[in-house]
Amino acid sequence: MDANVINELKSGLNAAYINGSVAANLAYKPAFVSNNPEDGKKVISSVEDELLRCDQFQISVAFITMGGVTPLLQTWTKR
Repeated sequence: MDANVINELKSGLNAAYINGSVAANLAYKPAFVSNNPEDGKKVISSVEDELLRCDQFQISVAFITMGGVTPLLQTWTKR
């Protein structure tokens, strides 16, 4: 991984979890996502947006069904 990307990631994590006043690129700063029907926001949309921009991914969940995996795999193959 490129050293610049690693530094950006460190800054984002620092800003999110340690010192909120640290300047960080939003692309590298973690964000809380949740379903919010009133605002038209869905967790699946956030995950799909990230899948379209990444080179690789790992997912770790307590449980998931094939119905939950299939849309993610379809998004990943669209790239």
